[in-house]
Amino acid sequence: MSPDHHPGHRRLLLVLFGLGMALRVIWGLMVPVEPMSDPSTYALFARNMVDHGVFGFTADQPGAYWAVGTSAILAATYLVFGDGHAGAVLTNLVAGGAIILLTHALAARYFGAAAALWAAAIVAFWPNLIFFTTILSSELYFIALCLGGLWFWKRPDGPVLANLLMCGVIWGLACYVRPVVLLVPVALLLVDLPQGLAALARTAGRAAVTLVLILAVVAPWTWRNQQVLGEPVLVSTNFGPNLWMGNNPDSTGRYMPLPAETVDMTEVGRAAYLGDLAKAYMAQNPLATLQRTLAKALRLHDRETIGVIWNRFALQRLYGDGAILGLKAVATGYWYAILLAAFAGLVLQVRRTGLLGTVFHPVFALWAYFTTLHAVIVVDDRYHMPSTPYIAMLAALTLAALWQKRSAARPPENA
Repeated sequence: MSPDHHPGHRRLLLVLFGLGMALRVIWGLMVPVEPMSDPSTYALFARNMVDHGVFGFTADQPGAYWAVGTSAILAATYLVFGDGHAGAVLTNLVAGGAIILLTHALAARYFGAAAALWAAAIVAFWPNLIFFTTILSSELYFIALCLGGLWFWKRPDGPVLANLLMCGVIWGLACYVRPVVLLVPVALLLVDLPQGLAALARTAGRAAVTLVLILAVVAPWTWRNQQVLGEPVLVSTNFGPNLWMGNNPDSTGRYMPLPAETVDMTEVGRAAYLGDLAKAYMAQNPLATLQRTLAKALRLHDRETIGVIWNRFALQRLYGDGAILGLKAVATGYWYAILLAAFAGLVLQVRRTGLLGTVFHPVFALWAYFTTLHAVIVVDDRYHMPSTPYIAMLAALTLAALWQKRSAARPPENA
């Protein structure tokens, strides 16, 4: 019997899962949903979808600036559970539970049973992931869907075609939430570069089929955008603006208001205009672009406070400013501890499998993919959240090694 199927292992996983879900439920009971910033916009979109059958900022102006998936999920909760946010909290709980279980399952596949339990524990008790239980946002849905697709990507059990179909469909649904999942198959294709041409060709075929499936899943929305915007926009029109925010003479690397001259442009026209401005700036200033990109990659990991900030209204009203400062310290302290353990895990992995075996590993590749993508456009601490399961898996390598070392040093009970 493999360790991850041992009754003791399953019991411990069940305990970790139960504790992680209990913390999320307690948080949901103690902190009501009071949307602000992006969450309030998701709520606005959802209400327009329910009340008017329109996805857009206003009922008479359908658009596609943001991806539709999160608002569609929220709209469904309004239809099923009523106008309150109980349904959104429930779907966040489901996503949070899926993240714990899928992180464990993938860590077991990649790194073994001991690391899998530590990875499950890390995400179960991760403060920021708990705080997002009461936030109307894309993060938990996207993380869960990315992990779900990855579970079927190169799954060692079951029919290959069935696994590939499930992978493509799940990542297609993730594309509705955040289109950045589209190139994940390409990132995973590069993982096989050191394996030789035959392995690379097999994975290239798998990646091509997966991409076709993703495009097929989002095709209805692409067609809708064709009818509404006049062009077949895949999912959303905000890539050009986001690229400009991160690459212009006044860029700080974070969100910034769009320039005044774009106010009267169409969504598609604005996206093309700002995208062209950004590309021109990057081409004319390659060294500055590289320096800013590296700085953004670092800034992406410099804190973890967004889960507190987006719960700020409720926390301040019920518990005061001291609670906000304390929770920020807890969240960022946990983040730094796990990030440090993850870097140590990378060192351990290099010692075990060599530099190539570490760099060309799915877990590191996906962390690198999401980091690179956002470093090119805009950064904020919310944008490192898709990487959290992979960071947790690498941190788990360190914790499992430390636990094994401690156990080995402990004298036998009968000594």
